[in-house]
Parts: sequence; C-alpha cells; structure tokens
Amino acid sequence: MSGLIVTCPHCQTKVKLKSSKMLGKKVNCRSCENPFVLKADVQKKAKSPRRTQAEDLESSEDNAYDPEKIRARRLKKRKGSSSSKSGAKDPSSKKTKSAKGSDAKIPLPLLIGGSFLGFLVTAGLIYFVYSMGSSLNTGATAKSKVAAPIKFAKFEPEVGNFGCEYPEGWTEKSGGGKGGVQSWAQFLSPDESTKISIRGNMTGAALGGAGISMTQGADADEIEPPVVDIHRLMKIKFSDDYPNYEEIGAHQLFKTKMGDTCSSIFTTKTMFGGKQKGYRVTLLTGRVQFNLICLCDEGLFEIMRPTFDKVIQTIHEK
Repeated sequence: MSGLIVTCPHCQTKVKLKSSKMLGKKVNCRSCENPFVLKADVQKKAKSPRRTQAEDLESSEDNAYDPEKIRARRLKKRKGSSSSKSGAKDPSSKKTKSAKGSDAKIPLPLLIGGSFLGFLVTAGLIYFVYSMGSSLNTGATAKSKVAAPIKFAKFEPEVGNFGCEYPEGWTEKSGGGKGGVQSWAQFLSPDESTKISIRGNMTGAALGGAGISMTQGADADEIEPPVVDIHRLMKIKFSDDYPNYEEIGAHQLFKTKMGDTCSSIFTTKTMFGGKQKGYRVTLLTGRVQFNLICLCDEGLFEIMRPTFDKVIQTIHEK
C-alpha cells in the first residue's frame, strides 16, 4: 500500500508515507516538532495546498524523521524564505519607478498650451525678422515710392514764439509757449518715414546772448558767430539721444529769417537696425535758441532735402 497521507493534529502539516508499516508509530512532526501517532487520513489521495511542499520533504522510511535531516531541511527552508522576501522587493521597486515615470509625464493640456505658445513665439520672431528686413530695405525702394511734397501749409499757432511752412497733408502737432514751457512743433509724413521737429531752448539762448556780449567790438573776420558754439554744444545732447549718431562733413553757416543759422548732416540707426539720415539745425535769436531736426530713411534723404531746406528757410520768430 502506498500513497498514504497523514496529518499532524497540531499544525495540520500533511506528509505522504511510502509504506503502511509506519502507521501507528509515534513520531515528532517535522514542522512543529510536536509528537503524534501516524494515522492515515480518511481520503488517502486528497490534494492539499501544501502537497508540493510535503513531497519535497519526503525521505526514506528510515530517515524521514531523522533530527539531523529535519534541521537541514529547516535551514534550507529559512534560506528560501529569505530569498523570496528579497525577491518580493523588486516588484515594489519597479512599481515605484513606474509610478515615478507616470508622474513625470506632462499633462496633455499643458503640452497643448506649450505647443501653442511655441507657435506664437515662432510667428512673432518671423514677423520681427520680416519687419526688420522691410525696414532695412526701405532705403533701397524709397525712390520709386516717395516723391517730395510740392504744396506747403502755414504753421502759425496762437500760442508760441515761432511759425513756419510745412508740407501739406502731413500730421502736425505742437505745444508749449506758456507757463515756462518752450514752444515746440512736429510734422510727420503720411507714411511716417519722414519727420521734422522744432523746439525752443532758453538755455541755448542765454549762452548765445553771453557770447554776443563777449564778442562785441571784435573783428568779425576773427570770430565765429555764437550760433556756431551753441551748435557744437548741442551735438553732445543729440549724440546721447540718437543711437550711433555720426555727423558727415563740416557744419554749414548761413542766414535765415531767424538770423545766423548753423546746420550739420548726420546719420543714425533705428531700433531695427535701419539707417536714417537728416539735418541738425541750430537757430539763434536774441530771445530764444531753436533746435530743428529733419530726419528720414537714408534712401529718402536726397528726395526730401528740398523739403527740409524749405522749412528751414521759412521758420521765423513771432
């Protein structure tokens, strides 16, 4: 008779016996070490969750319950349990890494928003480059698109201490002339490529008056008019106001309705890198000194130069 199964009444460990001769003997359980009498189970071939373990613990009839064998099996069992515990940590660590990986994923709305923002930035850069290129090329194409003004309008503000003529159709802005604020005016072309601005300066007038007093009685051929010194002094201010300011050639001294007048041609750059060219003019009377700026894209300067000369020659004190 083979295949007999006995169960420890203390720990319910099942053991399969190879011989029925073992029945009735008193032995110590190999699992809990409690003594019990070997009795066959009612269902001899019933399967058990621990059947595999029981089969692994089988030994011959003579040494099935040998104490040395029992200790060896227990030591082996402890080692297996320890390795299984260490192995059990791996799935959790993988799970943790997986969870971290899933947390690191960018949410879909944020991804879409970032892509849209990137598109807007790229479009803005393209527009900026295109605008800058257009600004740089303005001078090259200006001659075929712009003509010098023919008609002029009179600028005679009710409040202020100067008047002049300016191109008809241009935008005119003005102010000052009272409350200690010096008169000023600005004329802007329809395409905003050309600007003429005039502003009074009492400090320059005071310096000019002092210069006139100091030169009275001197030989006119040996001294320069005070307006020349004021013009040189104003160069420092305009060098600070305009980027890459550079004057071309020497200044020119001539007469206008204001009296002695001094002018210089200069170049500067726009914020997009385009080059501009124009006049810087200093006019000096007994009461007020005026600074006049005529500025346009470099390619327009020769076209607009007669217009600038017209405004300069018509400016007068009120």
